[in-house]
Parts: sequence; structure tokens; C-alpha cells
Amino acid sequence: MDNISCVVVDDDPISIEILKQLIERTNFLELHEAFDDPIKAIEFINQGNIDIAFLDVEMPLLSGLKLMETLSRKPEIILVSGKKQYALDAFDFEVCDFLLKPVNDYSRFLKAVLRAKSNLSKKEDSGSLNNIFIKVDSLFINLDLSKIKWCEAYGDYVKIHTDDKVYTVYSTLKSVVDKLPGDRFIRVHRSYVINMARIDNIDHSNLQIADKIIPISDSYKNDLMQRIKTL
Repeated sequence: MDNISCVVVDDDPISIEILKQLIERTNFLELHEAFDDPIKAIEFINQGNIDIAFLDVEMPLLSGLKLMETLSRKPEIILVSGKKQYALDAFDFEVCDFLLKPVNDYSRFLKAVLRAKSNLSKKEDSGSLNNIFIKVDSLFINLDLSKIKWCEAYGDYVKIHTDDKVYTVYSTLKSVVDKLPGDRFIRVHRSYVINMARIDNIDHSNLQIADKIIPISDSYKNDLMQRIKTL
């Protein structure tokens, strides 16, 4: 893939400068903007031209975690903080990685960035897929993507609802999202990913596929409404 675009959102000028230097050292990264105001960063990121966002967790106007909830178009997120306990939040929010300030270890920075690059490549490659193999018990089952109605988080598993049956696979919902074509599938809730072609109707807080009512989170609604075609 071409150069990877990124932004830095951090209220600490020293941290911004360190991240700028690390990004400049990485030849495939292109820094588009550095923000010390998270409110200004939201509109820029929502334009959809950013691949990776380095987000400070603790900022006075809006935390990095809260900022993520406002995004209608989510790039790969790498959280940055001086407090180790936020690494658990990174896991809960299923972000790409977590970097501990001061970010002065280039190898650790590069590891996070390469992970994000790998995720972006998988999303790019999935765009032409018509089928996908899922592992159920000891079998790999070939699924026609058009038959998938929605996917639902179920503890440490994901339930994949199709026209024929429901498959339960050992996975996170984020991992499933990363493997599905982004032009056909969209996350609408922390617990749901849906096939946009299978939506029957949408109201202010839910959508319906067949006889299933699926909630739409505020943080995902803008992206959904921008991507559906209306008359």
C-alpha cells in the first residue's frame, strides 16, 4: 500500500514533538496534522483520509477514549499515555496498540505502527472477497459473504448469523470486522457488525434485518447514515 497517513492528538507539546520525530523517521508514515485540541481533531479525522491516529488518553477537554466514541470514521487507533493502567482500556476498546510515555523506544513504536499497517492491509485485501473461511470446531467452513446477515459478540466468541444457520467462532468482533469487506459490512454497535445489503429498515436508534432488531450506538450512527444510499 502507499504511504500511511496519520495524525497526532495530544495536549502535551513535548509528547507531540517526540511522536513527530518518530513518524518522520518512519519512511512509510506521513503526518497530516498534529492537534493539541481534541475537539478540532474530530472533524479532521471524520473526513476519512486518516489511516492511523495517535491519541493521548488524558486531555482536559476530551479524553482519547471519549474522542474515539465521537468518531464516525475510525482509523487504526494507537493510544498514548504516561499511565500503564490505560493499557487495559486499550484492550477493552479493541484499539490497535498502546504506547507508554515517554515514547522513546523506536522499536516499540515501530512494532505498534507495523501492527496498524498489517490491519490496514487486511482491510484493503478484503475488499474483493466474495467468500471467507471460518473455523468451527475442527472444520474450516466456506461462507458466502452475501449470506451473512449480522455478526454478534458473544463473550470470547462471535455468532455469525447467516441465511442457513448460526455459526459460533472463537474470535473478537474486531478481528471479524478486520477480515470482512469494509464496503459491505459495518459496525453499528459495540456488539454488532451488519451486512448493509441486508438492512430492511432504520429508525433513530435501531435497524432491522429480517425479524432481528439491532441497536445502533450514537458513536457509529453517523458513519452508517453517511454510507447508506437514500432517495
